[in-house]
Amino acid sequence: MIHRLRFVLPWAFLVSGTTALFAVVDRGFPPWTALGFVLGTFLGQEPLSDLWLLLTHRLTGARHVIASYGHGRLLWHGTVAGVPVSVGMRPTTGLRLSWGLLPVRAARLRFWACSVGWLAVHAGLGVWLAASCTGLARGVGLGLLSTLALILLLQGPTPVNSAWAVLVMPFRPRALDPHLWSTRDLAAERLLCRGLIPEARAALDGPAPAWSGRTRLSAAGVALAEGRYDEADRIVALALEQGCDPGQAYGVAAMVIVCRGDSGELAPARAGALLGPALEVFGHNDHAKLRSVLAAADLARFNGDPEVAVRAARRHTVEAQLSPYWRAHAGCSLAAALIAAGKPEQARKALDRARRACPGLSRIADVERLLERPVEVA
Repeated sequence: MIHRLRFVLPWAFLVSGTTALFAVVDRGFPPWTALGFVLGTFLGQEPLSDLWLLLTHRLTGARHVIASYGHGRLLWHGTVAGVPVSVGMRPTTGLRLSWGLLPVRAARLRFWACSVGWLAVHAGLGVWLAASCTGLARGVGLGLLSTLALILLLQGPTPVNSAWAVLVMPFRPRALDPHLWSTRDLAAERLLCRGLIPEARAALDGPAPAWSGRTRLSAAGVALAEGRYDEADRIVALALEQGCDPGQAYGVAAMVIVCRGDSGELAPARAGALLGPALEVFGHNDHAKLRSVLAAADLARFNGDPEVAVRAARRHTVEAQLSPYWRAHAGCSLAAALIAAGKPEQARKALDRARRACPGLSRIADVERLLERPVEVA
């Protein structure tokens, strides 16, 4: 039930909070306290937790894979200490940090202790400001406490985060194991996100740790990028057997189906029939979440609705700025949709942008061949 509501609750929280704020101000609530409440809600969603993660990630064994700030058109991208970093035009409440946990000594205890520390700081700061201060500071405390409740409700069921570490992990002794990364896997994921496909494959040389399902998924991502779709499917199946995150596994599986459709291995109707069930794991019956997945644009194309596919793919080419690798995939999805819509010249420009972002992506050649043959839409 929480999974179905988790993408609705933040909006309900925002609407109800705004309504309540206007009501209490209208009835004499101090405006400065109301302003503080808004500020505390802003700080409690992401900025403070981002700061805590940056301060404690070495202690927990966490290493950043990719980082970004903002949405929309890309203003800047580069690499900091081997980590791809990008900045978008539209500001957000905090950083977007993707990270993995290395198998350090006492990994469960470290992660649990840092998670308890974060929640204690969040709650303690909120209670102290709300109870001991007045005006703006008191409002900040109330805002922090309100976001704490929302964080526990939304993040508790889903690994890997502080709420999950405190509420779920202690009662499941092996729950953290599938989410541990190897050092080589972390390096490969960073390289893949940067669009350096041969280097990512080289980083995966050597035997894979038996405990890490995520390592298998990194290898699946490289196989997908190089056009080895059968191998990518086999690796995803092994990763699921090892207990990896189903959402991540089905994400790779969905892109394998898309690439098979682009290469001609699957007819569009068959690709659409296979892709729909593979995407259901993301949405949990929530269509807004489903639309945020890149493969949803390809699903519309395979189902014979190229105009919807073009609109969805254009949105992703703007939003998929986290890495050159995903920018290239988004460009391929846009190009394929434009070909299906009968706009080959625009498709060529989209493919050129994809090639500049990640020249080694095999899907680019598959989509380019779509320009030379009729594309079935049913």
